[in-house]
Amino acid sequence: MKRPYSLFVVASLLALVCLPVAGGSPDAVADRVMVPTNGPGTPRPGWVVTNSVPATNEISFEGFLDEVAQANLDYAAQRYNVAIAKAALAIAREFPNPILNLGGAKDVRNWDRSLPDQNGRLVSQSVSEPLSVGIVQPIEYFSKRKWRVQVADHAYRAAAATLEDFLRNLKLDASAAFAEALATQRTLEQQRKAADYLGQLVLAQQRRFQSGDISETDFTQSRVEELQFQEGLLNAQNDAQVAQLALHNFLGRSPAQTTFILRGNLELEPRSFDLPQLLVNALQERTDLAALRHARDGAQSAIRLAGASRVPDVNLGLNYIYTSGSDNFASTAQPDSMVGLSLSFPLPLWNRQSAEIQSARLAAQRAQTTLESAELKAEVQVRQAVGTYQLMTDRVQKFRSELLTGADGVLAAKRFGYEHGQATLLDLLEAQRTANSIRQAYNDALADAAKALIELERAAQLWDVSF
Repeated sequence: MKRPYSLFVVASLLALVCLPVAGGSPDAVADRVMVPTNGPGTPRPGWVVTNSVPATNEISFEGFLDEVAQANLDYAAQRYNVAIAKAALAIAREFPNPILNLGGAKDVRNWDRSLPDQNGRLVSQSVSEPLSVGIVQPIEYFSKRKWRVQVADHAYRAAAATLEDFLRNLKLDASAAFAEALATQRTLEQQRKAADYLGQLVLAQQRRFQSGDISETDFTQSRVEELQFQEGLLNAQNDAQVAQLALHNFLGRSPAQTTFILRGNLELEPRSFDLPQLLVNALQERTDLAALRHARDGAQSAIRLAGASRVPDVNLGLNYIYTSGSDNFASTAQPDSMVGLSLSFPLPLWNRQSAEIQSARLAAQRAQTTLESAELKAEVQVRQAVGTYQLMTDRVQKFRSELLTGADGVLAAKRFGYEHGQATLLDLLEAQRTANSIRQAYNDALADAAKALIELERAAQLWDVSF
């Protein structure tokens, strides 16, 4: 007897599920593995690598953000920029070091020449030989140090503001990833419930088919529907795993075999914002703008520093000179010593810092233009974020007020009707598919609304997100 077409569909689906993974046998895969060479970039056998330990972590939103701030490696690397800028500020405050000068002279022409005196005693004919010790202190024009310190101080403050902005954006990005992972976790739980229900339905259908209450077509239809829901469950599991792995980008732990159980409420109450106040707060408080303002002020101080560099530095020296005695018949001299004072400075004839001053002015103009551009973009970002958040909250409210209630009501009615013979199997399966689709869309809407709120707070320099 010719089997029904529906059984052919079931067999095809089962065959697809049971297909082996592409790539061949393990031996064939091993044959394609590249053998490392002994070149200079080859890993050393003595390196120690920490193995990942499988773990399951229940983590809340607050705990997740605390770990991000403490363990994120990118943030740890960014902190070095502040330390480097602080060290540069300390260097800018230092005075020039003094210079020690040691000198001497030796009469190489007469040092081994001796002549007899009136008494026949040999007398060295070398002339007087000086020995000197001195110290030279460079004294820079006082405005140079002042403006150099100002430039370094603004660079330090800009680095600190940049670090604070990095941490703020890091937390906001982590919050968006947490919201996405929370939404995929909700969808996975709902898919599991739907798959469990359909699994129970298939068992009931099998018993009814065996007893002759339903046709083979109805049983096959329920089985095919279960397979499709199992495929949806696998997709939901993959989405949840991908979203959870994305959380490890913000943590300093290994992602291998680590499963998060997220604790949080994604159903946030809608909020209202005062747009003019948001704009004022963004322009005054945003840390990225603060960093640009410090950079602008530092560039303006650099103009003053370049102008002050026109005045040459003075080198003030103090020398002590000792001259040895000489019995030279031509120039007899007694030992002598003296103290000398020197003053020297370069003559600014060729380089008068004109190019440096012009370069500093252009850099200051660029910094000011960059700041103005960032302020304009900040205002646009705030306005866009407010509009997006309002649309996303309206979308969530639409689900809450109509779609969820309607889909759940229809599904409950179809289940009751099918159990009591008042609805067909197709009606029940269609209601189940619709309810699942709406629930998943609702979770996506919740995640989109949460991320829209995060972007609004990013643009307006706010921080009160909590799930």
